[in-house]
Formats: sequence, C-alpha cells, structure tokens
Amino acid sequence: MKSIKEIKVVRILAKPYMDWKRKTEHDTYLRSPDHFYLKTLRGIHNGQRCFIIGNGPSLCAADLDLLRDEFTFAANWIFKIFDQTDWRPTYYLSVDDKVLKEAQHELFNYDCGHKFLRYGKNKIIGPTNKITQIYIEDLLFSSNAPRVYAPMKYISEDVSDHFCNGGTVTFESIQLAIYMGFKEIYLLGIDHNYSRTYDLQGKIQVDTTIEDHFDHREFNFKTAYPANLNTAEYSYTIAKEYCDTHGIKIYNATRGGKLEVFKRIEFDNIWKTGGGNLSTY
Repeated sequence: MKSIKEIKVVRILAKPYMDWKRKTEHDTYLRSPDHFYLKTLRGIHNGQRCFIIGNGPSLCAADLDLLRDEFTFAANWIFKIFDQTDWRPTYYLSVDDKVLKEAQHELFNYDCGHKFLRYGKNKIIGPTNKITQIYIEDLLFSSNAPRVYAPMKYISEDVSDHFCNGGTVTFESIQLAIYMGFKEIYLLGIDHNYSRTYDLQGKIQVDTTIEDHFDHREFNFKTAYPANLNTAEYSYTIAKEYCDTHGIKIYNATRGGKLEVFKRIEFDNIWKTGGGNLSTY
C-alpha cells in the first residue's frame, strides 16, 4: 500500500506548503552555528586522502585496524564493530531519520569522531560539542515523482548551505570529503546489496538470502528504510562524474559487493605500495 506521501494528487496539493516549509527551515539553518562551523571546514584536508566506510557484510575489523592513522568517514550503526577494533572514525554521519531516532542514545556512548547529523525533526540528545547538524536538500515533495525516484542531480559544492540527498549516506560522505579538500577517496565495506529494496515501481522487494550488515547478530535492517539501489547508483554516477572532472580520484576498495560505478582497487594493494600512494594506478 502506498504511503500518503506517494499519492500523486496529495503531492501536488502539498507541494506549495512543503516548499514554503523547507525554505523556512533552510533560512533558519543558514543562521545557525552549524552552518557557520561547516564554513570553517572547507579545504581543511586539501590534497589528502580518506576512506569512506560502509556497513556491508564484507567489512571486517582487521581492515579497520589498518586505518587507525587515516582520515575516515563512517555512518549509522558502525559503532557495533567497535568491540572488535581500536579503530575509530574521524567523522561520523547519519541522515536516516529512523537510525537517528533509534541509535542516538547508544551513539553518544561511543567516540565516533565528529558527528554530522541530519538537521530536522529529531531532537539531538547528548553532548553537543562534537555534533554538527547538516541540512539535506532533496526532491521528496516533488509533485511529479515519488520519493523512490527523486535523487539529486548534482554534487553540492557548498555543504555549509546544503547537502544533496542521494538515497545513501555514502553520497553525503563523498560530498563532505570533497568539500574538505580530499583528492583521493577510497570506499570500503560498501556492498551495494540489500535484502530489502525498492523496485522501479516503488514496491518493496525482499530477498532473505542477502546479508545486509557486518553485524549479523544484532543488526535488524527492518529498522531502516528499504534501500533504493537505483537512486543510490544514480547518485554514485553523479559523484564519479564530478570527481573525474575535478581532479579527484575515487576508488572502490570493497571486498566483493555489487558496486561497479567506481574503479576497483584491491584493499590489500594499498598497503603494498609503501604507504598506499595509488597515484600510479
């Protein structure tokens, strides 16, 4: 059954109000300390490399141990692997309303680096000195497209103003990495394969043979939104095109998985080149 938001006539009638509401929220955000703090982060890692960590079943603690001295981005339920490694992310992002609601009490018990959390309806509970709220712009209330079909068509070059929603937190992580000035970006643990997904008609498809997460014991993917692989892959394509035309190298170092948008590189080979400089690859 469609949600109310996915009924076209409702979307058409609601669009003027929702556009006004989003503009009001955005104007408020542009006066916030979060907006001004993000401005200070532009280019702070100019020319450096980073790793963006996904939560796929291919992720293992031994790989993370090698990243302890690297700049890393992680997201959502990553803290469930902390009992297996001393590694901690430099930056943490969460933009999924359900994850923020269900995980934030547990989240603040861990050192996840500086946290970037979606600005919106969820009240942030916990210490705020290492939290920045980020404004996500999307096409959720486009009158002619349900949520499942509404990826943004560009990379935001000024994330202090807004991030573009790409249907996966990895897209926001890539935007933040670009904004910070990283010139080499490596993806790890992004399997791009889920048990619950939207098909092209917006219906949920279930494949119980697929593992969603590295933590098979505790993680229940049903607490999050079903994955929209088509939207995510479109967003990855946008990210690749941007990086290719702006002197940024982006590689997929995931062990296996189904993400083929980015050039593949063996994760182990990074450490065989005397520090992982892959400029010759």
